[in-house]
Amino acid sequence: MSAAGGTDDLGIRFQGECAGDARGIGAKRRARLAAVQFMYQCEVTGGCTPDAAKDFTETYVDRETDVRFLKKLFADFQKDVDLDAVVLNALAEKQNFTNVSLVEKCIVKVATAEMIFEKTDIPVVINEYIEIAKAFVDKNATKFVNALLDKISKSIERRCPKEA
Repeated sequence: MSAAGGTDDLGIRFQGECAGDARGIGAKRRARLAAVQFMYQCEVTGGCTPDAAKDFTETYVDRETDVRFLKKLFADFQKDVDLDAVVLNALAEKQNFTNVSLVEKCIVKVATAEMIFEKTDIPVVINEYIEIAKAFVDKNATKFVNALLDKISKSIERRCPKEA
């Protein structure tokens, strides 16, 4: 993926910043941004393998990114939890996950994985992914992501205890 408003290697237009060009944000948010972008790549290509994660990291991630945290996020969304099912359970009866943009899905799925498997406080996770959403989707979609993450946070079972 190239810089803001560019295209990825598949020629897909991608609004927002790339993990390697995310000036002014912290190392963990950079890792979250990269995880969302990798999830997007996985969804588009169908290839979410350790080799794909390694290639992605080597190609798009800069030295200011918390690579250790990024690798944990990669591992989290590849664990045995069906993230699509978790999100579907949180959607209102009249809503359908197929009507949600791929970028929104990726943001929600990575955030959900972090809420389940990492020690980060839930409100921090939600806020971080809302900030990421602002770079990629419009205001209404950002509100939707916020509401959905809030609902998911109330329905999940954390597999990693909260930090003290």
